[in-house]
Amino acid sequence: MKINLELCTGCGTCEKNCPLNAVVLEDKKPIFTAKCVSCSLCMNLCPNQAISLPDLISDDEIVCEHCPVGCRIKDGFTGACQRYIRKGDELVPTRSLVIPPPPSMQEIRQEIIISHPVITGIGAGTTYPDYIPAPYAVMEKRDDVDVVTVVTEAPLTYSSMVIKIDTERFIGNETAPVKHKGKVVGHVTTEQYGSKMISIGGINLMKGKNKVELTRLMVNIANLEEFELMVEGGASLLLEIGKPPIIDGVKSDNMKVACGAAIMGMVGPMLKGIADEVIILDADITGLFSESHVGKLMGFSPTSIKPPGTYATPGRYFGEHGDGWGGTKVMDPVDAIADFDPDKLFPGMRVLVLEVTGTKVAMLKLNEKKEFVKVDVPPEAERVRKWIYENREASLVSAIYMGGAGGSARAGITQNPIALTKALHNGEVVLSVGGVKAFVLPGGGINFMVDISKIKWRSFTWVPSPAMVVPIEYTMTKDVYYKLGGHKRKLTLLEELKR
Repeated sequence: MKINLELCTGCGTCEKNCPLNAVVLEDKKPIFTAKCVSCSLCMNLCPNQAISLPDLISDDEIVCEHCPVGCRIKDGFTGACQRYIRKGDELVPTRSLVIPPPPSMQEIRQEIIISHPVITGIGAGTTYPDYIPAPYAVMEKRDDVDVVTVVTEAPLTYSSMVIKIDTERFIGNETAPVKHKGKVVGHVTTEQYGSKMISIGGINLMKGKNKVELTRLMVNIANLEEFELMVEGGASLLLEIGKPPIIDGVKSDNMKVACGAAIMGMVGPMLKGIADEVIILDADITGLFSESHVGKLMGFSPTSIKPPGTYATPGRYFGEHGDGWGGTKVMDPVDAIADFDPDKLFPGMRVLVLEVTGTKVAMLKLNEKKEFVKVDVPPEAERVRKWIYENREASLVSAIYMGGAGGSARAGITQNPIALTKALHNGEVVLSVGGVKAFVLPGGGINFMVDISKIKWRSFTWVPSPAMVVPIEYTMTKDVYYKLGGHKRKLTLLEELKR
């Protein structure tokens, strides 16, 4: 890496954050040792922009092409991720491929036999107080094995939801409060790939001043009813599980294929010969073709053009959220070019501008005044846009219900609740909700999550404590049920129940 000593203040940010400990401070000035691979992390973090990439790759370096970072590695050293080490002219993995031992047929058989419940908890009712056995413990024979499912409709105050909204559109800042009918019911949480996420409920809100409105809302969401949310400082949302989101009155039909940088790798060969530079706008990661590895493979030369956003790695720029192209702030494709060196460009130079949903495309051309202007889009560029457009997925609203089971949700199953918890975590018992297998979070307790869209409609209710009433099933073999101290007298054969 190169250091501008006039800008460097000796703050030590580069030394503290180097993944290879390749930076040493001497007299408050950084020295980059032989371990440095020019991964650009220090350049991105430097508060004074005092660090830059070397212009040329030295003769004793080879470039790693296993990710967009492009580490420049000397013999005997690893890349920044430490997954590869250079030995001579080759990069060799530092770890052996791990092949797990195959499961035994007995383990596979056990997993299949208890994978789905004998009955569901929907309509089962609830027993109270907690020591009373659950409403139903039903047994049937599967492949000569007696399988038991114990069910209850459990009132759970430890209830929350994560709403996933497939869209590249900005809905609000992370941590922004989310309201329903003017009352806070959650917040915007961490954005995921191609989707915005909202957290609803949780114990602290469930016992707060808006608890009743919140509980009713979550039951309506779980029962697949339409609901409205308002993000403070952001968008108004009209949502329903399994349907496209409506954001500020506009329906989002499709989500992006991938981030802008990833799309470059997908359509790289199609871009050859269409333009001298390609920008794929994305609020998350905008792609700049000439800088990227795939662009270099396609024979593109550096152009000095920079798109809006913050440099991440070669060809990848972190974007900013907005209502423009690809969910960015770019409303006019000419603004996709944030900066360039006019001395390194030539009249007639063409720049193709795309965005991650494939709904828009523009071709820009540099005129004699060194200004980029819009020109007609050639058929080859339209073909790329169409490919991106046709490979989108439908935008949908989905949700995960998360609950914590205690009280009658455990004591009603067995006289030894801690044994039930341990059996769940070691796979002897399967927990399901409304007939749908749940994922039990690791660690202590019975905290679980389940895909709401797979549960039978109107399976959830609520009680004014307040709490969501959740149909829960525990499925296991009869031997495990007895071992856990299950309520034997409650056991009923499925055939008897049907009669």
